[in-house]
Amino acid sequence: MDWEREAEDYLKRVPFFVRGKVKKEVERYLSSKGIEKVTLADLLEAKQVLVDKMSQAERGYEVFGCFGMDGCPHALTSSQELLKKLEEILEVEGIINFLKDKVKGPLKAHHKFKVGLAECPNACSQIQITDFCLHGVVLLEVDPKACTFCGACEEVCEEAAITLTDYGPIIKEEICVGCGHCLKICPKGAIKETFRGYKVYLGGKLGRHPRLATFLGHATPEETIKILKAVLKIYKNFNQKGERLGTIIERIGWDKFKKMVKV
Repeated sequence: MDWEREAEDYLKRVPFFVRGKVKKEVERYLSSKGIEKVTLADLLEAKQVLVDKMSQAERGYEVFGCFGMDGCPHALTSSQELLKKLEEILEVEGIINFLKDKVKGPLKAHHKFKVGLAECPNACSQIQITDFCLHGVVLLEVDPKACTFCGACEEVCEEAAITLTDYGPIIKEEICVGCGHCLKICPKGAIKETFRGYKVYLGGKLGRHPRLATFLGHATPEETIKILKAVLKIYKNFNQKGERLGTIIERIGWDKFKKMVKV
């Protein structure tokens, strides 16, 4: 579909990480009305309709990934199948009917149980504000015998998590985000991968009382599925009025909640 210049300029105001989705939704709406070229007036009309639609939750959950799923060079994982399985779990758990019963009225967007995934620690999809969030990660170890002391790993690390010593590179685990840049750049394979999977975070949300998701631990795709099932069980048992997972965590206390999630 063609876009007039004014409409394209207005679209650029939309945050880049959702701009593609917004454009598709606008074009889908306008196409249904037989419109073939998007003007600014058309865009503003579509915006209002879509905002009104978004205020009502069609489903009780939302599952989304990031641009890494389309071949981003930073992607550490490939998660299309995992996201499908996580969505199937939410469907089987009947989250929409559960929330309707708790809310006692129409579901709003802020009631949704949100699952977000990023294929690398850059987290362009803003997963930290979702109930159940994952980002791809690699865990590393050093083979000092293979190191040539070129310093490439130390230079490429944005977190300054690598220090080159007389005994080879030392990786500070408490700082390392597991992006894998040092793994890719090492010419002799002195930095080796020990794990590739996901960091799991729970309880993120925006709204009147925002909360960043709390780190739970590392998990394989199979472990991630088990964790979601355990989290949903707690979510259902302790949900009072359709509140978000973060509110439940704050009420229970993170230490207790974490023990309950253990699978």
